[in-house]
Amino acid sequence: MQRFAVIFDFNGTMLFDTPLQYQAWNMLAEKTLGRSIGIDRFLRTANGRSSAETVDIFWGNSLTTDEKQALILDKRQAYKRLCLTHPELFHLADGIPEVLDLLKKHNIPFTIATSSNPASVDFYYEKLELNRWFRREDIVCTDGSFRGKPAPDIYCAAAKALHMNPENCIVIEDAVAGAYAARGAGIGYIVIIDPEDSGLIWVGEQVDCVIQEHEQLYEMLCQRMQEKKTNLS
Repeated sequence: MQRFAVIFDFNGTMLFDTPLQYQAWNMLAEKTLGRSIGIDRFLRTANGRSSAETVDIFWGNSLTTDEKQALILDKRQAYKRLCLTHPELFHLADGIPEVLDLLKKHNIPFTIATSSNPASVDFYYEKLELNRWFRREDIVCTDGSFRGKPAPDIYCAAAKALHMNPENCIVIEDAVAGAYAARGAGIGYIVIIDPEDSGLIWVGEQVDCVIQEHEQLYEMLCQRMQEKKTNLS
């Protein structure tokens, strides 16, 4: 069996912050549009997309660049305040530290590929102590140099950074847009985490496996490593 690598999406995958993301966007919509954007519509259309794309979805694409940037900055500030005042939500998902420790112990290459911007990644890196497992410069994020999900660019960049062929990579995602991005990049195996068991995501053309908790991911990776050891013996 060939060597493999693991690429993690971040928001909604390693950090279950969707309620905080929605609350920040919804507060902004109520303030500037005078209405709620609705959680179902948010999950269906904006989950996993960049801030710029989310503004286009809910505010339209007629805004000037300055108006769009002002909305994005307002949302990011509100989101960070929510994170720091809700420690019960702002922490790495249960099971993720154990998964990362496992990969590190067995020298399995891994990284993060996130739609978050560099400043947000800096925030996460500091507050969630990601330096235990990652070098900041190795995290692939949305810096304006490539298209956002569902375009495949970010996963192509992550596989290249790991010096791995995409088909030998496993991607862990939470959003359909991310699954499309991974499949478009030629990723060999795509896992979706659906902690609420919503039934909105299922195994099919874009998704190879759906899990509800990271303990299942830990077991799956242990099995992969055992298969690799068996095939090498």
